[in-house]
Amino acid sequence: MYHNTAGGCLFFSKGMSPQSTRSGTPNIYGRCPVSFSIFLLKMANYASSLLTNAQTTLATKYNEAELRRKERPVLTMALNNAQYTLPDWESLKTAESRVVEVKYLKQRAPGSGTAKVALHTGTKGDSGTLNLAYQCLTETFYMSRKQAQNNAVGAKIMFQHEIEQAVDNLKDRMETLGLAYLAAHTCQLTSPATSGAGTWNSTNHALEIPAAKLDYFTQLSKTFMRGRLYRGDLDMIPDLQLWPSLERTMWQGAGNSTNLAPQMQGVRMAATSEVISASYTDGAAFIMPAGTFKALNWNDPLNKEGMDAGDNEVGMFGTLLDPFGSGFVFDVSKYSKRGDESANGGGVQDVLDQWEISAWVGWGVPPLSAASDSPVHLISVGA
Repeated sequence: MYHNTAGGCLFFSKGMSPQSTRSGTPNIYGRCPVSFSIFLLKMANYASSLLTNAQTTLATKYNEAELRRKERPVLTMALNNAQYTLPDWESLKTAESRVVEVKYLKQRAPGSGTAKVALHTGTKGDSGTLNLAYQCLTETFYMSRKQAQNNAVGAKIMFQHEIEQAVDNLKDRMETLGLAYLAAHTCQLTSPATSGAGTWNSTNHALEIPAAKLDYFTQLSKTFMRGRLYRGDLDMIPDLQLWPSLERTMWQGAGNSTNLAPQMQGVRMAATSEVISASYTDGAAFIMPAGTFKALNWNDPLNKEGMDAGDNEVGMFGTLLDPFGSGFVFDVSKYSKRGDESANGGGVQDVLDQWEISAWVGWGVPPLSAASDSPVHLISVGA
């Protein structure tokens, strides 16, 4: 649902109209149900669908290939893990420019004492600081009030399509950024203990599991993590080069001569269509303790409060809950002005609505005081 709590509202729910709640102010975009039809749009400004060309629109099923999107396991995992972070993280960032610092307690190194002393002395513990890496992403579009008057595609469908594309583009971009953040925050130790699970490549900072042991990739990954003192459930993000072997292992259950499926217990797994490491053409995966990687959704206080100054260049500020169920809340800004849109499918005297959908997201993994260490690890198929 798209909402603006001060003065005006746009509802984005099934069977409802995205219309202003201010009395006497109609919305030219009309009713906008969720079960809408998608239309193939090849040219800018919807010129390819002008009524003068007597065009017909494509049914939703035949438009799916054009509008296909990549999977987003990284973003989904990170958003679901937000509940495991600081309980008041949403209130810590009060402005775009404010840096959010997270304090954590460092582990004490073991002592070396072997006997009591009369006047024993010790040292104080220590704490560290983690700066949450917030990023802002924006997608913009505009519509004119008259562009649908001579078009096979109605205003409500144009608007729905623009919103959908903006939201999908933002989530695709966040998926890529999330994967890049993981790659930049993997364990960079020179020689961590491998517990016999494979060989540590100190150049790529990756555990390499021999291809001959591919059937036991998950079990060996768990062994490696256990040797690093991570004993709970794990999150794993494999690439599509590794995924077929892992999926095959899942199906090698009790009905087979060799039951490989039990090794999958305690591992949440979701494959990404993006390349995890160009160094490993036979496949690689990120593995980490469950709940480690987080995406924190932030909204500007003005957008959360909502403001609607009407159809002018001040415009409105509000928020948009992802209509496709991720739970992410986007900031929305819109303002209006007059313009000549006759060259773009509109009218000579027209009104332009300029829209911006934006996403503020903060990435984070638990900090470790040891230099170059991280709970996120790159594990690959070696030679």
